[in-house]
Amino acid sequence: MSVSYQAFLYRVRKLAEITLREYGLEQTKLKLIAYTGNGLYQVTVPAGNPIAPGKYTLRLHQPNYMKPKFIVSEMEWLSALHQEGITVPKPVRNLDDGWLTVADGGYEVPQKRYCTLIGWTEGRVLNKNIRPQHFTALGRVIGRMHDQSKRWKRPKGFARPHWDWDGLYGEGFSYGAPAADAREAIPKVHQTVFNETLKRVRETSEQLGKGKDVYGLIHADLGFGDNIAILKGEARPFDFDDCGFGYWVFDFGVALSQYMMDSNDTSKVMRDALLKGYEETATLEGIGIEYLDLFIAARIAQFMFFYQASGLAHHEHMEEAKTEVNNHAKFLKRLLKGMG
Repeated sequence: MSVSYQAFLYRVRKLAEITLREYGLEQTKLKLIAYTGNGLYQVTVPAGNPIAPGKYTLRLHQPNYMKPKFIVSEMEWLSALHQEGITVPKPVRNLDDGWLTVADGGYEVPQKRYCTLIGWTEGRVLNKNIRPQHFTALGRVIGRMHDQSKRWKRPKGFARPHWDWDGLYGEGFSYGAPAADAREAIPKVHQTVFNETLKRVRETSEQLGKGKDVYGLIHADLGFGDNIAILKGEARPFDFDDCGFGYWVFDFGVALSQYMMDSNDTSKVMRDALLKGYEETATLEGIGIEYLDLFIAARIAQFMFFYQASGLAHHEHMEEAKTEVNNHAKFLKRLLKGMG
């Protein structure tokens, strides 16, 4: 069964309205922010409702992406971070005191959705004019999150993906196509640099191990232009949809790789600013920071793998996938050349 895009969005809005009833929210203002994977609505709640008045984000989670237990665990971590005083979206429980709400409009398209309600993140999302002070602010909050993660006693049943070698490039997380097929489908011209990166990441991961000094619960998707807002000099992370267990240094690799790709700036200025901010709230000692270049490369290779797998799973996006793989491969080659 297929419906027009306009009819699809109408039905998605109905799912959003059904969801809000589970929070006792009848009189609210709904504004569609995006529908790219997750459906995102800004919800404006007036006074006189069961939750505090203000702005919130309603998420209709992408089907077959994160398991329900993963989504619940994300909400548990957000709650713990918020209680620590870290400025992240505060999760909201529904009337049944649950973190997760299932919305079913009786449609075949779209089918039912797992939904969550979290606080709205105020601030500017920077797509340009990113300065060293912004990276310093980001370093501070990453340090605070890593520190909390090391100390936090996770609830029973807590579960999130592992962004280790198998999660990044193997069967640990699925992008819709068999991992081996996606790795083998990387264009031959890029196979050498791609496979060399995967080899180095595997060897380094085995060397580092997974002790809490080097490995723990991380955001895993912090990039300016996407999931960081800046307000009064403070970096405010949001969109914890991909949070999971990984190497602490991978959080740095994500932020720096995205900046490098977007700006074509491979200097050390932003890296130094990021690490400076981190050292104001946490310690770099023993976390494997000497492998930062490799984890920048690891993130770029992860995107090559992701786009290739997505292209195999959704053939209508194969041309876009090829373009992205080629663009990422250029930077990966430059990084490996610099690493020697």
